[in-house]
Amino acid sequence: MAKFRASPPGAGERAIRPEFTGSAGEYFRIWIVNLFFTLITLGIYSAWAKVRKKRYFYGSIRFDGDSFDYFASPKTILKGRIVAFFVFVIYAFGAELYPPSGYAFWALFLLVLPWLVMRALAFNARNSAYRGLRFDFAATTREAARIYIGMPVVVALTLGLAFPWFMARQKAFVLSHHGLGTTRFGCDVSASEFFGIYILGTIILLALFVPVAVLMGFALASQALPEAVSWAGFVVPMVLMYAAYAVVYAFIQARTTNLLWNGAHGPGIRFSSSLGAVKLARLYIGNVVAIAVTAGLLIPWAVIRTLKYRLENFAMFVEDEFPHEANPLLERVGATGQELGDIFNLDLGI
Repeated sequence: MAKFRASPPGAGERAIRPEFTGSAGEYFRIWIVNLFFTLITLGIYSAWAKVRKKRYFYGSIRFDGDSFDYFASPKTILKGRIVAFFVFVIYAFGAELYPPSGYAFWALFLLVLPWLVMRALAFNARNSAYRGLRFDFAATTREAARIYIGMPVVVALTLGLAFPWFMARQKAFVLSHHGLGTTRFGCDVSASEFFGIYILGTIILLALFVPVAVLMGFALASQALPEAVSWAGFVVPMVLMYAAYAVVYAFIQARTTNLLWNGAHGPGIRFSSSLGAVKLARLYIGNVVAIAVTAGLLIPWAVIRTLKYRLENFAMFVEDEFPHEANPLLERVGATGQELGDIFNLDLGI
């Protein structure tokens, strides 16, 4: 597989590489305390846990000598989380008592999805800052509707064949409508390159899955294993299938992330990403094994390990003379959209 390499700085530019100043030990202490208080408060503390976690990561990532800030209020997040919880309860009870109501719920949910996306991304951006400048997410609901309603309809009509095109446009939409202060970002991403990545990923998946499926079928049909270890004929191929999936997932993640950030830019700013698919796959598989054998205690170590690798392969190139000014017109945004996205497991970011 070809590797993406970070592009060198151009004339008048200087490269800024992020530095992570935290550690797995520090994050473990935050994670275990957050988990403990979330459990004993029946989830109420989860809003404070979320803010504490984000402030730790924002404060531990340094660009050009300065770290990021996160200003969201735990009470605001808790209010949004309560609303999201009640929406989920209504959906669950409605679908249980009258199953056809589930279709009406998802139809309504699809209609409000553009608003949900707008609110979620704006909330997270406007509560984040660098060197005193707030980030922002500025797009119209109509623009979001084209991405999150119109394009999924096309994907459905093409039986999923247009999915890479949707992913390219969705990720470019999110990144290109963000900004730092009055500086707006842009993103030039080729949908055809996304198609190439997904096609190659599918080929790799089939090349890995088919031999494992044949092995599983042979083991189950022959019954050659002793009864005491007969479970291995099913478990071993399943583990291999998961490893194959992790390899393909890492391949697509690495290649699409590189395309996205290498196409991102702004006035006086451009970005570079050089994630390696093989390295990322090894990292994912190692994380899962470590978490499994420690009953979850190495989750903080896995999170920090993954973050460090991503940061090591990321760079920002800036022109020193370009000024970035604060945006004084940012209105407050509630956390309901973000929490609804979280509770229904929607990936709204990049």
